[in-house]
Amino acid sequence: MREEIKEKAKMAYELAYKYEKEFGACSQCTIKALQEVYNEEDKGVFQALGGFAGGGACECDGICGAYAAGIYFFGTKTGRGLKDIGSDPEDPDGSRKHREQFKLIKKLHDRFVDKYGSIICSSIHRKLYGRSFYIADWKEMKKFDEAGAHDWGCTSVCGETAKWIVEIFEDFKQKK
Repeated sequence: MREEIKEKAKMAYELAYKYEKEFGACSQCTIKALQEVYNEEDKGVFQALGGFAGGGACECDGICGAYAAGIYFFGTKTGRGLKDIGSDPEDPDGSRKHREQFKLIKKLHDRFVDKYGSIICSSIHRKLYGRSFYIADWKEMKKFDEAGAHDWGCTSVCGETAKWIVEIFEDFKQKK
């Protein structure tokens, strides 16, 4: 891996880790780190991702918010847009772009499964902390924090995810 990519990936890890530690909301912290690494700002994407924190509304039964940030990131970079539908007679539904995006998300998915066993928030909790937490409840949120969620746990998930996204995206760009 080229040195520049390693530096971007390292920066993404450190920023996502730091933001999750300071502010919480894994989905927003991960995308904020990526937006900084790529010198971009999309307030709409940042705001929309807030609802994905803690597996969606802190219910913990949905996909990891950091993973959701990866899906959003890859979608904004490679996904099918309205202009892609119907513009190419050989690909009228724009499915070529769709498949390209899916390949990037699959790579992120596989890294999650390899490291955490799942992309589901509560399953990742069990892997990291030995149990899942229902963090929409403030008493459970306190236990979650005491278990290290914002010291080493979810902070490292956000950092790893941001790093992986940079590595996957940079590899994709090099092959284009």
